Amino acid sequence: MRLRVALVALAACLALAAVAALLLDWSFEKAVILSPVIVMVVGAAGFLVVLWARIVWESIRGGRQDGQG
Repeated sequence: MRLRVALVALAACLALAAVAALLLDWSFEKAVILSPVIVMVVGAAGFLVVLWARIVWESIRGGRQDGQG
């Protein structure tokens, strides 16, 4: 793994932990300990957003093509 990628991932993980600590009124240490869970939750939420956006997009595209053809 390249050093730059690892540093960006570390910065993103620390940023997520800091945001979670602020939003949930936790100490930063507790958020860092729970950072693997925080990263998984954010990743799963992002996956669901992309999945449903694609489903809606394909539904809209499919509806237009069915009406024309």
